[in-house]
Amino acid sequence: MLPALVLTLLALTCTAGEAFGNEALLAEDGQAKLSVVVAEDASDAVRDAAATLADYLSQLSGATFAVKEGDGAEGIVLGRPGDFEHSIDVQDEFHVGPFDREAYVLRSGDAGLWLIGATDLAVRHAVWDVLHRLGHRQYFPGDTWEIIPRHERLALQVDTTQRPDFHARRIWYNWGLWGYNEEPYRQWTQRNRVVQGFSLNSGHAYGGIIQRNREAFDANPEFFALNNGDRRSTGGDLKFCISNVALRQLVVADAVKQVEADPSVDSVSMDPSDGGNWCECEQCADIGSVSDQALTLANEVAQAINNLEHGTKYVGMYAYNQHSPPPSIDAHPNVIISVATGFLRGGYTLDQIVEGWRERGATLGIYDYFSVIVWDWNLPGRARAGQVENLTRRISSFHDDGARFFDAESGDAWGPYGLGYYLAGRVLWDVDEAEQREDLIEHFINDCFAPATEPMAAFYNLITRDDQRRSHSDLLGRMYRHLAHARERATDNPAVLQRLNDLLLYTRYVELYHDYADATGESKEPARDQLLAHTYRMRETMMVHSYGIWARLIGQDAAHQQDHPLHDDRPFETAELTEMLDQGIAENQPVEVDFQTTQYSDDLRPAAEPLRLEEVAQPGSWPTHPQERQHYWLWLDEPGPLPLSVTVQKVWDTQPHRIKLFSPKQVHAEAVDESDAVKPDGERYDVTLNSSFDGLHRLEITDGADHTRLDWPDDMRVTVESGITTTGVTEHFRGAWTLYFYVPRGTELVGGWASRIAAWSPPLSGLVRSGDGEIAYDFSEKEDGFFSIPVPAGQDGKIWKFENSQGQRLLMTVPPYLAPTVHDLLLPAEVIDADAPD
Repeated sequence: MLPALVLTLLALTCTAGEAFGNEALLAEDGQAKLSVVVAEDASDAVRDAAATLADYLSQLSGATFAVKEGDGAEGIVLGRPGDFEHSIDVQDEFHVGPFDREAYVLRSGDAGLWLIGATDLAVRHAVWDVLHRLGHRQYFPGDTWEIIPRHERLALQVDTTQRPDFHARRIWYNWGLWGYNEEPYRQWTQRNRVVQGFSLNSGHAYGGIIQRNREAFDANPEFFALNNGDRRSTGGDLKFCISNVALRQLVVADAVKQVEADPSVDSVSMDPSDGGNWCECEQCADIGSVSDQALTLANEVAQAINNLEHGTKYVGMYAYNQHSPPPSIDAHPNVIISVATGFLRGGYTLDQIVEGWRERGATLGIYDYFSVIVWDWNLPGRARAGQVENLTRRISSFHDDGARFFDAESGDAWGPYGLGYYLAGRVLWDVDEAEQREDLIEHFINDCFAPATEPMAAFYNLITRDDQRRSHSDLLGRMYRHLAHARERATDNPAVLQRLNDLLLYTRYVELYHDYADATGESKEPARDQLLAHTYRMRETMMVHSYGIWARLIGQDAAHQQDHPLHDDRPFETAELTEMLDQGIAENQPVEVDFQTTQYSDDLRPAAEPLRLEEVAQPGSWPTHPQERQHYWLWLDEPGPLPLSVTVQKVWDTQPHRIKLFSPKQVHAEAVDESDAVKPDGERYDVTLNSSFDGLHRLEITDGADHTRLDWPDDMRVTVESGITTTGVTEHFRGAWTLYFYVPRGTELVGGWASRIAAWSPPLSGLVRSGDGEIAYDFSEKEDGFFSIPVPAGQDGKIWKFENSQGQRLLMTVPPYLAPTVHDLLLPAEVIDADAPD
């Protein structure tokens, strides 16, 4: 926080006649034109920042820059408000409060360049901002990915006040650091201003409270939650009986003690422990929902720590797991709720949870998942950070929703996700840079890979923006070939070749991972060991999160074992890398798709009667295993009730389960009816939804990854969409299924995408039968990827069938709508109009 004395001394005078906004000439022809200037009483942090600035200005220009003390009237002036007798007037640029610590002013003029920051941290930000404006980049951690251009003439024209759009910004490694990557990671966060100017504490806190007050909890077992008739006091995920007044007093006293011990602390966490085990006593139920209970405790703590006369203090808490649904009580204005973007409960969408907490007065943050090793395994496009366009728009959207704090759980995986991390850092500081995404990407490609920009632009487009569904060999074949073309163009540029080698090692990792994932039986362990050995050997490139991979596949102890047989520290030699590239090209062939995706509308109608389709002899079947995130299209012949039988198998202990019914005839984009009556207990529930409209409806089920099964009314026309849209895949079945689809007249090729087949044990299979019942395609022993099926003469304008299928079957050249019978099938209006007999 800014000292009050400093804030009263902000009105500083500048050199008479100074013309601000003019260009400041820093160096020319190898000669420094200005010195770096600090105040006589400058802090050690400011002096370190000045030394860093002088060093980098020297590298950028070839000149030697001195650091000296001065009055701030001229030179490259570096410091805080009030440091100098003569300097620029910054009285109106800074404000009191914990959220203004990172503000700084950059101003050039005839007499020099001024970098004035509200705090030491802000001064450091100003240094890296100036260097960025002069061409320096730290795209990824480490020397390999640092860009320091050389300028014969070094000059800067600037007049700006900077402060971040998010008060706290963190992109951190969920499996931690492994020694070698700690300093490169620290440097990257500093140089890209991805830090917490305000220290927001939101981690799971209940366990720490119990540990610090163990005697009190041992003496008062009633402080613990009553769950399943027991007040468990040991083990993980312990919860409190929040209705207990003495418990709340103890928790408040614990928070007060933390602040008294360190009055400079910005916040304390009151986030519950992970998992469930919430109190089931009658008094806690009277408080309200789980969210109400957690917020009640957080509110009391916020009130208490702001009565201590130690300045404004905050309480951090997540909206996560069972306490993610919006509360029914208001939040204290100093309670910061960081909404988790995953593990949400109660059947709410992310937008609904953000809106609900905001309406209750909470100060908002976001806890996002950029990369989580058990979900994405550092593969191209799998993680949020690997989808750069959506990532930048997403961050900007969160800011529009009122979020001002951002925490991103991530991994040390700069091969697939580094470009996303870099763009995220820029947008977290200035959300307007989301609209500069293309320019930022172009600069990255030019800075890192010239003269191989064309193949590397294609490489990064492939791994971060490509929306095609590809087989492993197709993807790898393209990655290897782009790298080969780039190496041919960069033979005389060692820095570019080193970056290409890092990405080559990453591409080999992707290949080895798929070999491991596809292996079965006795081949599984050798494939794993080959993957682990390669991952360890390339670890210092930071292209994949080596520690996380080791921890998940073989264990943390093995990762730290000094003499583990898979630890290999040999550097990769040029000949070995060349062989790796040649072999990768030979063994992975790109697939040229022989069809174009056809787009269809979702203006659906019953198809059987207008197209005069014959009913199939054997009805199909929905998947044997319920799937999550279900969406169905259905048709009501008249307004009225829609009776359903619903069963939900508990996976994540989610309730309430939500079923929503929508109609395109509804003026507002709101559900015409919805229900949260179903519980995830395996019991069958009869649910009736009502609509005042007839015709097309959309049924959406949100169950938070619990598994929901529906039994439909007799004669209800129900169709599921199974294709690729601009927002992604529309369906992913679990278990065996048989469903029918329509091939329009004039169709020459049925094309689409099928998920991995041979990797399953037993292998997934399934047939496609044409309109005459003949086998048109057999998926057995095929890998994931595109499929194309020529349409035999006379088999267009017919009903075809996916028979005994498993996994995804995404239709791309014919309407992507599947149903168990012809009577059920709904098709786009334009298809029906085109194919219906006169």
